[in-house]
Amino acid sequence: MKLESILQCPECRSSLKKNKESYRCKNKHNFIFFENIPDFISKEDKKVLEKEFHAQEHAVGNYKENEAYMLSWKNWKKKLIVDKKGLVLDNGCGPGKLSLVIPEGNTIVGSDVSLDMLREAKKRINFVIRSMAEKLPFKNETFDVVYTDSMLHHLKNPIEGVKEVHRVLKKDGIAVFSETHAALVNGKLRRYAYKNRAKFSEWHKNFEKEELLSIIAPYFEIYSIEHVSYLGYMYEGTNRKIPCDKYLMKAFLIFDEIISKIPLIKNQSWHIIVKGVKK
Repeated sequence: MKLESILQCPECRSSLKKNKESYRCKNKHNFIFFENIPDFISKEDKKVLEKEFHAQEHAVGNYKENEAYMLSWKNWKKKLIVDKKGLVLDNGCGPGKLSLVIPEGNTIVGSDVSLDMLREAKKRINFVIRSMAEKLPFKNETFDVVYTDSMLHHLKNPIEGVKEVHRVLKKDGIAVFSETHAALVNGKLRRYAYKNRAKFSEWHKNFEKEELLSIIAPYFEIYSIEHVSYLGYMYEGTNRKIPCDKYLMKAFLIFDEIISKIPLIKNQSWHIIVKGVKK
């Protein structure tokens, strides 16, 4: 696949032409490359996102890959994956680690606002671009599946991000949204875990379940809602001082499976996964 075959100008939706240094549209919007990564974020938008860029730069180092962490991470990331295959957008791809659990037979395109994250993602994904989720530089009805993992809560207007997912999905396409969950138990733990870390933009938030569903349901026929991440994520996600032990993690993950089946208690999850078909 040639990347330019699925691209369009994010500002005016016209076609793009590629030269050695940039993509350019007929209305003279010009998008240059940084380290062979096409950058589709305008100068004006970059000014608004300065705080987000700074926090993302520091966040790259938080993606640990020790055995205990990967046990927890893969345990719930695998739950995002759908059977449908084809052209896949990892929307807000971060360092590209979702590609580790996406099955073979898919072509993955990664998009993120952070160059630091994309430098890591390039090690795992063949096609990466820098773009805002509210202004994706892709043609209508391009992708078979769009994974939007822990990204909507970074957006000033998350509903605009949902609309863009709807636009770039094919008519029978599947959207998967995984978001941080605002539950009673995890609120204080989150504040403690992140108190000494670089702050994201002021609109950074966690979603209550009904709020998240209210922005997804107008555009997608939701067929699955799953609460995920309990003790395992608490152990590796909020623990900044003690190295995680793989055997203790295995025990936590067993308890997580039990918790996920108990009414009311299962609603205290750290994350929610929502899957839907394009309306």
